[in-house]
Amino acid sequence: MTDGFIRGDDRITSSESEGAFNEFIEDQLDELIEGIITDGDLSELGERGSDLVIEMDDITPPTFVYGQDGRGGGGGGSGPGSDGGKMRFTLEFQRLMELVARKLKLPRLIKEGMGRIKQVSYEYKTFGPMGVILDKKRTFKRALKTSVATGMYRPQDDQFDVQIRRRDRRYKIPQRVEKPRYRAVVFYMGDISYSTYGERLELEKRLVAFIQNWLDFNYGPSRVEHRFFVHDMEAYEVMADDFYRVSNVGGTRAAIVFDLVSQVAFNEYDTTSTNFYAFYFGDGELFADDAKQIVDIINNHMVGMFNRVGVIEVQPSRASHLITQLSTRFARDEVVRLGEIKHRKDTIEVIRSLFGDGK
Repeated sequence: MTDGFIRGDDRITSSESEGAFNEFIEDQLDELIEGIITDGDLSELGERGSDLVIEMDDITPPTFVYGQDGRGGGGGGSGPGSDGGKMRFTLEFQRLMELVARKLKLPRLIKEGMGRIKQVSYEYKTFGPMGVILDKKRTFKRALKTSVATGMYRPQDDQFDVQIRRRDRRYKIPQRVEKPRYRAVVFYMGDISYSTYGERLELEKRLVAFIQNWLDFNYGPSRVEHRFFVHDMEAYEVMADDFYRVSNVGGTRAAIVFDLVSQVAFNEYDTTSTNFYAFYFGDGELFADDAKQIVDIINNHMVGMFNRVGVIEVQPSRASHLITQLSTRFARDEVVRLGEIKHRKDTIEVIRSLFGDGK
């Protein structure tokens, strides 16, 4: 081919042009995701759980020529993408997260507790001569075959009798089907004693939104419960909308929120079949013994029960030391993952730290 169109007997068929167009769209989506990851701007991924609407304005429509060998009239269309127009595509949430996961090389989360919580249903996969629910279609087919074999059904002689005998009856037999039903609970813990405003607030909100999307993508939105906890000198649960709007009073003790979350997980859920995730966000400035207490709580009460515990310092100061203290015990831990976000571009590396394979 020359110029992407025709050379001699080489022609682009409709299926080939469709394939080329799809490849073009895939390339555009790939560039879009690459740009988001490079810039670390997770807001480009849209709202939690929503499809992404994409506008493209750099597609030049092909010129269509009608008639044998390109003769006999033709015309070029002004289609979408020409004369300043735009083409709009909807990228479904599942597909969006698949592309992000592929770019970031994130493995799918392991759904612990598989089979312990089960969704039981009954499906009619087998049929037999005895039962309660008669399968009329199968019964008639067998009766028709029998009637043909016995000569009762002879269309050529205008005989259309079909006799349904007991042995022709077929019944639907319910079969018990057990499917694993995964349930995950995610605890978000936030330090409200430090100044959460401006860029710091946006960094935290975008990372939380991504975590929500990632867990929903892996388990299914209806099977994930998201709970929010905050702390200053005390720890308590808040609604999702209030996670960033609780006013602070100064002073902080972070160990109490880890202790509260571990107690809630143990007392309110079946620990043998629930998948637990916890993520802490703060500036890392704590009282001297607070970090040591957090290490003890995570080590004694969370590691053996939680799938993942993430601790993230957001724009830490020189006085921040939480990650430093935790890294002495959990530097290469499979469950406990640590990260720092100083600038927007750090967000992607934190995501890799939280959900990568840990190698």
